[in-house]
This record gives sequence, structure tokens and C-alpha cells, in this order.
Amino acid sequence: MTDRIQESLNEIDRQRRLVDQSTTAHSIMRDKYRRRSTFMTCSLLSSSVLATAFAFASGDASIEVFGLSTLRSTVLGWFAVVTFAATLIDMVLDWRGAAQRHDDAVRQLASLKMEYRTAPMPGEEEQERDRLSQRYQVVMDGITSVPDGEFNALKSKHLRKIEISKILSANPGMTLRQARRELNRRFTT
Repeated sequence: MTDRIQESLNEIDRQRRLVDQSTTAHSIMRDKYRRRSTFMTCSLLSSSVLATAFAFASGDASIEVFGLSTLRSTVLGWFAVVTFAATLIDMVLDWRGAAQRHDDAVRQLASLKMEYRTAPMPGEEEQERDRLSQRYQVVMDGITSVPDGEFNALKSKHLRKIEISKILSANPGMTLRQARRELNRRFTT
């Protein structure tokens, strides 16, 4: 095998690994933002329902909150203001939109990843490298980026995922929890 062919195969393998790692990173980011968005939405809905329910309570009794005596209507007013402020913050943070952008990245990367599964035909290694490199660049330029501050943690999670997968493949009866313990044992001994 010539050096040019080997270099082409090495580049294809490097890109395949980066696509796989990016898919994992965006999956983790998608799930994180989806959880945050769902929690925030449910909290805001619950707060709104609670504020509405108390708004229909009769009378304006005096209540004590954190040692301060105040009217119930005042507490409800501030509760409504805080709920409204949290709604505005949710709109600005746009965790749902971030989850959707990372989901789109996962879909594009998964599609690209499929293209790397088939080895190039003998004699077509350089053409396949060029084709995949062009596709790789188009996809990577078109998806949302992974924040630099989270890159190393996401890469670490990806590498652990690969190692756990290897452990599970070598031990078909092992549970995920056992595989995680085995991986931890390997790195602590």
C-alpha cells in the first residue's frame, strides 16, 4: 500500500472518529438543554397555576412570610412578578431552541456517520477521502458549535462511552452499572 493511500485511509478514519465524537457531544448537549427546558416549562406552568388558584381565594388575610407580616395579595403579587420574570428569562435563554439546534446537529452527523461505514473501493481511496472531506466540511460548517468550555468534558464522556461499549461487548451478560464499575476499577488501580 502506498503512502498516499495510507494517508487517505488515515484521514477518513480521523474524520469518522471526529464525527462520532461530535455526535456524542451534540447528543449530550441536546439532552441537557431538553431537560432544562422541560423543567423550566413545568415549573413556570405550575407557578402560574398556583398563582391563579390563590388569586381566587377569598379575603385579604395577613400572613407571615420569613418573619415578615404582609397581606396575602402582596405575596401573590410578588409571586406573579417572579413567575413572569422567570418566563422572560426562559425566553432569553431559549433552552428549547438550543435543544433543537443540537438535535439537528445529531441528525446531520448521524447521516454523515453512515457514509463512513463503507470502506473505499481499492484504488478509490483518494477520491473517497476528498468526497468525504467535502461532505464533512459542509456538515461541520452548518451545525451549531459545541462551547469550548464544555469540549473536554464532552470528549471525556464520549471516550468513556466507547470504553463501556467495549466492556459490554466483551461481557454480554454484564449490566451497564457493572461495566461502569469495571471501567472505574481499571482507571483507579
